Amino acid sequence: MSDKESEKTPEIVTDQERDIAQNALAELKKKNYAACLQHISKLENRANELKVIHNKTVVEYYKNDLKKTEQFHKNLIAICNQFNIKIEKLDEIDHCVVQFNQALLLYHQKQYTDAQRIMDRVYKFIEPMEESLAKQVSLLAIELQLRLRQPNKALTLMNYLENNLMYGGSIPLKGLDKTGKEKKVHLPPPKPLSEEFEKKLLKYKIKCYLMNHALNMASKEIQTLLKDKSNIDAMFLAANIEYLKGNFKEAVKILTSIPNECLVYSDCGESSTVMFYNNMGVIHHAMGKPNLACHYFRTALKEDQNITRNDKKKREYKKYEGLFPSDLGCQYKNLNIYIFLDEKPLYTLGGSRYHEIMYNLGISLLHTGRASQAFECLLIAVRRYHRNSRLWMRLAECCIMVHKETNETDFDIIKKQKELIVDIFGSKEKQKIVLTSNLSRDKKYRCYAACTPSTTWPFTLQSPSPPEGIQTLRNGILIASAYVALCLGDYIIALGHSKELLEQPKISGVHKLLAHLYAAECLVLLDKIQEAIEYLNPEHVKDISFELPPMDDKTEEALVKTNPPPKWFPNNLSSAQAVMHYNIAVAKTIRGQLDQAATLLKQIWQQKSSVCKVPAHIVMLVIYIELQLGHTDIARNLIRQYSFQHRISG
Repeated sequence: MSDKESEKTPEIVTDQERDIAQNALAELKKKNYAACLQHISKLENRANELKVIHNKTVVEYYKNDLKKTEQFHKNLIAICNQFNIKIEKLDEIDHCVVQFNQALLLYHQKQYTDAQRIMDRVYKFIEPMEESLAKQVSLLAIELQLRLRQPNKALTLMNYLENNLMYGGSIPLKGLDKTGKEKKVHLPPPKPLSEEFEKKLLKYKIKCYLMNHALNMASKEIQTLLKDKSNIDAMFLAANIEYLKGNFKEAVKILTSIPNECLVYSDCGESSTVMFYNNMGVIHHAMGKPNLACHYFRTALKEDQNITRNDKKKREYKKYEGLFPSDLGCQYKNLNIYIFLDEKPLYTLGGSRYHEIMYNLGISLLHTGRASQAFECLLIAVRRYHRNSRLWMRLAECCIMVHKETNETDFDIIKKQKELIVDIFGSKEKQKIVLTSNLSRDKKYRCYAACTPSTTWPFTLQSPSPPEGIQTLRNGILIASAYVALCLGDYIIALGHSKELLEQPKISGVHKLLAHLYAAECLVLLDKIQEAIEYLNPEHVKDISFELPPMDDKTEEALVKTNPPPKWFPNNLSSAQAVMHYNIAVAKTIRGQLDQAATLLKQIWQQKSSVCKVPAHIVMLVIYIELQLGHTDIARNLIRQYSFQHRISG
């Protein structure tokens, strides 16, 4: 409701009308909504004016405990139609409050992009707005920027808001005096802001710092909020800071110190119990304990479902006449279908964290190797976050893991020995040995599966996505796309993805290794052996780390340590280089340089140790080369030596 009900209208406002408006406003602030409506109804002469109709609609919504949201939304649309208010042609300040309320509804329904589209128009009228409305508009605009992960824009809005409230407008720009020195600008004394409002802005600033990974700034500012031991938001933010720094035990300590049920869902739309279990899951995932993380996420899901189930106290039943689709195989055609529509307060709309927790559970399941279960969880999450590229990437990784769970089997020589011989015919000198044509399940490629980077998406202890994270995601998408194209036999497409990845400004050691291997594999299959050998030069790969190269100027990015220990194979540089050398031997064998290939394979075998693992395919390649060179006895001895399940005569 407007604080300035006495504002001029086309007709002169009488003293009596001004008193009625002030009385209505006073009753609204006291939450006496019935009395407020009685005062508004006395404004009979202005019953058709925008402010009166809108204020009456708002008070009725409050009177219904913010539960008749659908009806409130319809009333707002009716007001817009009656007074020809269109967001694309918003040109009157009186129309802003109607659009602001529509944006507020969209925000609570988690339709942040649509809400932001409205607020972009409304915010243009921020200067002539009365102070109370300007505050509300500014805070909603800041909240939307945070939800849309635009911390820098949010900080800009906060700076403008503080400037406008404290100094009553823009600060004079610094100029130069006659001597060329900077003029000293004398600012007017700032207006004091309420302590509650300052804390709210400080909380927003800390969130922005966390999104920008400015952990030192966040750590400094959080101390002000932590002076109040009852500030639950500050405690969650403090745990978030410790989590991002990699101080997981300290984060757990802070979380466990937060009182149980300090945030009740029915009162504020948030549950501290759900947040606790979710955040514990996130922390243990980062500690490299995905199974324990799954336990916490499942507990969080159970709590979330219990809360939303208990919230369904009042229900309206609607009767629908409908037909079941024929593809469901239902024999019943005309059925009465009853569904219940919950009357939930506005602040609990979209309050369930079901989809966020399902995402977190899916990621942890993926790290435990249960890719099929992870896929099902992420498929639920994608219904809500269908525009999130990282989520689609995780779904693709589930499919890749189902296809090939790990690369370690390609280095398990003992296991591959058992698969070497398919069958044996005859006996003694007439004995025939049938060798397998492929030691791998994959028919169209021989390289190793793309790695699965570690990322979580919690809703409180959230790992932000700075430019570095976007680059890592882009690299992950390219390498996974190259791998999938190889699986499908699309070698030109796979080669294009690999080359594009190698052209990226920053690339981790693991992705560089895979990109060179995939590019070489494509070129071999395209009969470009010499070019493939150039990609297989071990000097191309200096490390197999998962991190991007450090920036020239040291920033706080290095402080963020939220990824769990990687579980990818090969896990050391010597094993990775052995893979490169093995592929060179394959290329030389195809080109007919058998002696060179045999020498190279011998060198690889000599390097084999508990640390340096070599591809299990090396045995089969050596046997092939010896057979091609006519060394049948050597090949037979190798088969006898590396095959245990068959008895081979001498």
